[in-house]
Amino acid sequence: MSYGKSRIARIRYNLEFSGYEAIVFIQDAGETFSYPSFVAAPLDAEYALVMEQLSNKALRKHRSANPGLRSHLKRLTATPQAPELPPLAA
Repeated sequence: MSYGKSRIARIRYNLEFSGYEAIVFIQDAGETFSYPSFVAAPLDAEYALVMEQLSNKALRKHRSANPGLRSHLKRLTATPQAPELPPLAA
């Protein structure tokens, strides 16, 4: 099963917990979900490996029956406007 694209935003190193944390956005069936993700790693860890692990953790949460904390962003749809009525006769 494929879950579309993922992108990582707001990555930072947390000195208190010695790891990287980020918000990971996953697009699935035209909707966007965001998950907080954390990977324990040293400050000089390989960037590509950290990014892959952050993304994989978020994908596992997304596939889970109980994903925990997440945000679900839905696309706005155009609402039909009320038809214009002709002006009232005086």
